[in-house]
Amino acid sequence: MAGAIVIRNLSDVMAGYKATQKKLEFAAKYAIGIAGLELERQAKINANGPAHTKGTPRISGFPGPNTVTGNLKRSIFSRTRIGFGSYIAEVGASMEYARQVELGGGNWPNGVKYPFITPAAEKLSNSGKLSRTFTMAFASKLKG
Repeated sequence: MAGAIVIRNLSDVMAGYKATQKKLEFAAKYAIGIAGLELERQAKINANGPAHTKGTPRISGFPGPNTVTGNLKRSIFSRTRIGFGSYIAEVGASMEYARQVELGGGNWPNGVKYPFITPAAEKLSNSGKLSRTFTMAFASKLKG
């Protein structure tokens, strides 16, 4: 004996599916934006080392960069790039020397670097804060 499955309200099912899809996309955009802002905030905290006058030796005992003018910290930004199926939060610093501070190189001795963005990402990830951010964002945007 053959059986059949009949869906009489397929248009309603598809409308519900499309509405949920839009909510999911909005939640993903919201979540990646919040995550980028959290990473930017933590990177600025990391880049806010002890202050010293330009031309004087670096103050040791702090893993990140020291503060001379504050320009590096002020130049840290976040932005989101949303594309077909991709949600990207970019966090960086616009000062021309930011890459050297983060990764070392240039005229600095080998191995000398004062990262501020990478430790920020690691801290947020390891603490579970990014996971909680995404959970909160999706929960808030998928409600009724």
